[in-house]
Amino acid sequence: MIETLIRDVEHAVAIGTPVQRAAMLRRITALFTDHALGLGETGVEPFDAIILHLARNVEVPARSALAETMADIANAPRQVVRHLAFDPEIAVAGPVLARSLRLAEDDLIRIVGDAGPLHLDAVSRRRILSERITDILVTRAPTAARRRIAGNETAHFSTAGFRALMDLARSDQVLQAVLDLRRAVPEVGGSGTPSAVPIPQGGVDLEEKAIVALVGEGRVDDALAAVARIAGVPVQAAFQAHRGRSIDPLIFLLRAADLGWGTLKHLIQARPGRRLPPEDMRGAFEAFQALSVATARRSVRFSAAKGNTEAA
Repeated sequence: MIETLIRDVEHAVAIGTPVQRAAMLRRITALFTDHALGLGETGVEPFDAIILHLARNVEVPARSALAETMADIANAPRQVVRHLAFDPEIAVAGPVLARSLRLAEDDLIRIVGDAGPLHLDAVSRRRILSERITDILVTRAPTAARRRIAGNETAHFSTAGFRALMDLARSDQVLQAVLDLRRAVPEVGGSGTPSAVPIPQGGVDLEEKAIVALVGEGRVDDALAAVARIAGVPVQAAFQAHRGRSIDPLIFLLRAADLGWGTLKHLIQARPGRRLPPEDMRGAFEAFQALSVATARRSVRFSAAKGNTEAA
C-alpha cells in the first residue's frame, strides 16, 4: 500500500494541478488519521515522509487544513508538524504552534526568537510553556500575549522572567491585575536572616511592587522584612505571621501596612506546604476587605508590644 501511495504522490507532485495535489493530501491525511491510534513511531514514519513531500507542494489553504488536523493528534508525524510550525503564513503555523505536543522545545525556541507578533501570539496560547520559552515571550511578545501567559497557571517562569513581567506591569494595569489573580508564582522559599532589602523609597505603591518582585525572586524573608518596616513592627513578628498555622496574623499585618490584596495573595501562596484551596482564598479576601487599616494597626502594634514585654 505504501509503495502505491508513494507512486501516486510522485505523480501528483510531478504533473498534477494544485487541486489534484490538495486532494491527494486530504486522502493521505484521512488515511493516517483513521489509523493513527494504532500506529507507533515506526508506523508513523512512512506517513511522515509522504505527507511532508505533499505539504511542500500545495497551496496555503491545503497546508492550513493539514495544520488544523495535525495540531490535535498525539502522534502526528513530527517532521510534518515541524514543517508547518516554521511556515511564514500564520494560518498554517498557528494551529500547531498553539496546540501540537509534537513540537520540540528547541524548535519553539528558534521560532519565538525570530518570529513576528502573530506567531508569538500563537505560541502564547500553548497550554504548557517552559521557562526558556516564557523568558523570550516576555520580552518579544505583544501585550495581549504577555497578559495571556501571565494568566496561564501551567506556564513556568524563571526568576528573571517573572521579574520582567513585574516590571512591565508597572505600566500595564491589566497585566498587574492578571498577576495579582495568578494562583502560582515561581517556586519560593528561604529562611534565615534576610539580606539587605533593596526597597525603593518612593511611596507605598512603589514599595509594594518591589515587595512582590522579591517574593517572585524567592526572597520571601526579605519581602517580609520590608512589610515589617512599613507596618512598624519587629521583623520577627512578620516571620511569625507568615509561618503560623492561621493566616489571620498575616492578613492583619498586610492591612496594617496598608498594602493591597495582590501582595497579601503572593505572600499567602509563598507559605511552604500551606497552599490555600480557592474557597479559603476567597474567605481571606473577604476578611481582608472587611478589616480597616486603623483596626489592623492597633491590633498588630498591641501584639508586637505584648510580645516584646513577654520576651523581656
